[in-house]
Amino acid sequence: MTTQADIDPSRTPTRLIMVGSGHLAWQMGEALTDAGVHCVGVWARKRSSAQSLATRLLTSPLSDETEHWPEADFVLLAVSDAAIAECAQHIKVNPHSIVLHASGSGHLDQLTPHPRCGVLWPLASLRRERGVDWPNTPLFVEGSDPECTNQIAELAQCISHVVIQTNSTLRKAYHLSAVGSANFSLFLLAETSEWLRARGGDPRLLGPILQQLMGDFMEASNLHDRQTGPASRGDRETVARQQLEVSEQPALAALYRLFSDLIGLKHADGK
Repeated sequence: MTTQADIDPSRTPTRLIMVGSGHLAWQMGEALTDAGVHCVGVWARKRSSAQSLATRLLTSPLSDETEHWPEADFVLLAVSDAAIAECAQHIKVNPHSIVLHASGSGHLDQLTPHPRCGVLWPLASLRRERGVDWPNTPLFVEGSDPECTNQIAELAQCISHVVIQTNSTLRKAYHLSAVGSANFSLFLLAETSEWLRARGGDPRLLGPILQQLMGDFMEASNLHDRQTGPASRGDRETVARQQLEVSEQPALAALYRLFSDLIGLKHADGK
C-alpha cells in the first residue's frame, strides 16, 4: 500500500470529499488519507458525526449552509444503498469532480445528475472497530466512461493491490456471492455458537475445522466433493437425532433442516 513517504512531494495530492460517517466512511476515509489522499471535507446528516470523522481525516465538516463545497477530484458517497440517489442530488460539487458510490449492489444510474461518476466498491465486511487488510482487499471499479474508470482505478491502487475494472452486472454478482458465502455463514456460525455455549461448549474450538474449510475453498475446483457430515453420506438416523436436539432454537432448527435436505439431495443426485 502506498504510504505518505511513498508520495512524490512535487505531485498535487488527490483531493477527496467524503459523504457519510458510518463504518464504510471511516474505514475507507482512513485508508485513503493514510495513503496520501487529501480529504478536503466531510458531510454527514449529523453534524457531530461529520465533525468526528473530519477530525480523524484532518479536515473540516461541511454543512448544508456551505454555499460552495471545496474543489475535489472525487466525491465518495459512503452511504447506504437507499441514500445514494438522494445524496447524489444533494451534494454541491463542480462538474469536473468524479462522484462515486461504494455499493456492491447499487446502480451506476443512481449518480445520474453527475456526468462524471463511478463505483469504488471494496469486497469486504467493514466495521469501524476492526482492521482491514487493504492491500489484499479486492476493490471493484467502474466508471461512466473509460477516462473516469482509469482515474478511479488509480485511486483504488493507492490502497489495494487487487483492483478489478468491471461492469455493474459482474459487480452485483460478486456482491450476491459475498452475501451468500459470508453474511449467511456468519449467521449460521452465530446460531451454532449460541447453541453450543448454552450446553457449556467453547465455539473457539471450531476454529481449526473452519480454517480447514477455507483451505478447501481456496484449493478445490468442486466444493461439493469436499462435503462431509451425516447428510452427505445419507445417515438419516443421525440427521433426525440432531434435528431434534436443535429443535428448541427455531432459527438453527430451520437451517439444519434446510441444509440437511439440500445436501442430501445434492449427494443423492451425485451417486
